[in-house]
Amino acid sequence: MPTQPAQPNAGTLLDRLWHWASATPDKPAVETLADGQLTYRELAEKSDSFAAALWRLGIGPGDHIAIQLPSVPEFLVAYYAACRIGAVLTTMHVPYRQEELRPMLKFAKARAAICTVVGAYDAPETMLALAGEIDSLDHVIVVGNSVREGCLSFDAMVESGDPTTLPPMPGPNATCTLCFTSGTAAAPKGVERKQGLMAENAARFVEMIEMTGDDRVMIAPPLTHVFGLLCSGNAVYCGATILPVPLFTPQTYVDFLTTLAPTVIYSAPAHLAATLKSGVLDREPPPSVRDVIVGGSICPPEVARQFEDKLPNGRVGCLFGMTEALLTTQTDIHGTPEERHGTVGKLADGLALRIVDDAGNSIEAPDCGELQLSGYSILSEYCDNPEANASSFTADGWFRTGDLAYLDEKGNIVITGRLKDIINRGGIKINPADIESLLDGHENIIQSAIVPMPDEVLGERICLYVVLKPGSTITLEEVLAYLQDRGTAKMRWPERLE
Repeated sequence: MPTQPAQPNAGTLLDRLWHWASATPDKPAVETLADGQLTYRELAEKSDSFAAALWRLGIGPGDHIAIQLPSVPEFLVAYYAACRIGAVLTTMHVPYRQEELRPMLKFAKARAAICTVVGAYDAPETMLALAGEIDSLDHVIVVGNSVREGCLSFDAMVESGDPTTLPPMPGPNATCTLCFTSGTAAAPKGVERKQGLMAENAARFVEMIEMTGDDRVMIAPPLTHVFGLLCSGNAVYCGATILPVPLFTPQTYVDFLTTLAPTVIYSAPAHLAATLKSGVLDREPPPSVRDVIVGGSICPPEVARQFEDKLPNGRVGCLFGMTEALLTTQTDIHGTPEERHGTVGKLADGLALRIVDDAGNSIEAPDCGELQLSGYSILSEYCDNPEANASSFTADGWFRTGDLAYLDEKGNIVITGRLKDIINRGGIKINPADIESLLDGHENIIQSAIVPMPDEVLGERICLYVVLKPGSTITLEEVLAYLQDRGTAKMRWPERLE
């Protein structure tokens, strides 16, 4: 086992960051292809300076700071700066535009928004326009060279911030993030988390995958997603180096694999599928990779197997998590390929599960039902959303994940789909995930999605959406032949292709 400095029993990720800034000051904390490195000392000091600049603006405990950035080093500087002054970082996904951002910014009563220009999308201009509508939004802070009248420069704030003016460090009970999951514009489903809980979740998952300070952790999910943000916390907890992929493309993914020598990779299934279909791994198999951890959605076992086959020294496993539950399960990294590719493993300590039927009665393995969770990381309630709270918790307090699952003979959790995604075709209940898993193994399909379409006779029929490998085509007839060859019943075949 690689050695590393003794670690204190720190209560927050901010404590861990400063521990490593002292113990391994010159070690890279963040490294990217385009932006170079930030050492642990630099990340900690820049975060403190930016925190001081925010504090000077009057932003402090409980204030919300919206952030809409790709996964760049400045994102992590902003995160730990918000933690330092007890502010709440409110994440906004990069694809969101004015209509999606408006209700979230209003709901959060955001005091500031951190953003940049991404391709053709001028986020600073959008945020300035929204600031004219939203009374709380006083400051638009711009990363990079796109600062314009009415905005503040992120870099200038980091340069000018005086850490000696900062208040005492907030404790583990300080709220640090507000992340949104599905909901309506009128009633977003927001989940707040405390600093101590983020550190506790990291501590459990670092142990489960045996991550150490010697690891280089590539993170493909965006840091605006809970998945990506939690993975960055895992790395900081143990003093590893974070390799955040700014915006995913198969070529960027492979460039990170082959140039930055990651040892651990966090990915969504679509990242793996798209990279496999691009063919770039055939030319440059990455020797440094030890573990690829897949989450965010169900990973087709065939995709996991194919990706593992491209790794000279690595293996692929899976985890399960939610905005409402943080990271909750992990496959045994030393388990069999069948366990690692076909299940999401077992619960972390501090959590409990039950699987229930439509009537809410607990059912035993191997029967399939809704997965319900309780324990240390499960949200207590959505923010200011009584309707969502009433529908998301059982009378006895269990959180309803909405996921269909069963336990295999070893107690591993197998996720089979979503309750709300079930298609009712003439009274026959069809789980789209089974068909999607098969189709994602097709050589021309990067990602598939089965959705219901209304029908006057049957109630619902099956429509298939696919993202294709560049330069390839597919017809509905070819899809049906593919499914027939794999023994799929005709009643489960899609009847329309988009």
